[in-house]
Amino acid sequence: MVEKRPFIEDGSQFGISRTAFRRAKKAEKRDLMAQWFRQNFEDPAERTSYVSAEGGYLWNHGGPYDAREQLFDMFGTMVSEKLIEEVAEEVEADGITDWAPVHDDYQDDDEPQEDLRPSFEDFSDDHNERYGSQQDLEARERARNVLKELLDMLDLPKPIGMGHNNPPEAIDETEIIEGLREPVAALHAEFSKQTPSVPFIKEAGAALGKAALASIKWGGKKIDLAIDTSIKAGIPAVGAVVAATYNDQIHKAIDVVISWLKIVAQMH
Repeated sequence: MVEKRPFIEDGSQFGISRTAFRRAKKAEKRDLMAQWFRQNFEDPAERTSYVSAEGGYLWNHGGPYDAREQLFDMFGTMVSEKLIEEVAEEVEADGITDWAPVHDDYQDDDEPQEDLRPSFEDFSDDHNERYGSQQDLEARERARNVLKELLDMLDLPKPIGMGHNNPPEAIDETEIIEGLREPVAALHAEFSKQTPSVPFIKEAGAALGKAALASIKWGGKKIDLAIDTSIKAGIPAVGAVVAATYNDQIHKAIDVVISWLKIVAQMH
């Protein structure tokens, strides 16, 4: 039988339970929230691959993550938005606003890694009482903005180098990009409606995940596991260019869609 993990690890034998956290004083909650965030997220400069020629981090293990969104996902039902904002300002005091997840350096990259995101299928098709709330509307706006940014990127002329290296397996970049664009456009259009459909968002979100996976696989591995290997091995650069161009924004797009579902739909 797998032992149930505590709500927050604090170094003690049993950790902090959800009930104990609810009963804690505000100052203690604030300290625990900041501690939890620092246990789970770090400055990407620590261990995230960076390719200056492609314009930034490759987010090998997920991200970039927003402190407010992650704190809300974890504590939003138990503390005020004001306290979440205070903790977010505290952890961002050094100027870091895009975070990478803390990654176990000793994990074998050949071992399957756990995806911390819920699956789209984990959510009910029915919306809850927060549907239509201010929190819902703000999450929709964030989703529209991120999806629009990704659409704009997909509509740009393809990066120099794509399609000019004669990779071992012919890759139709136009088909790959269109496969990504279709679910992104569908999600953006749905989030622009007054009453976006939860089942439709789930379906389109899952389609985006599948299209992203299809576009970034080499040797049967996800992009997050394959980018460094492909660069070191000198494999034709098409994969790395696609990765560096779209990976960050694809992560953001999937994250904002799931964040919205966490607000308006129950998890099974």
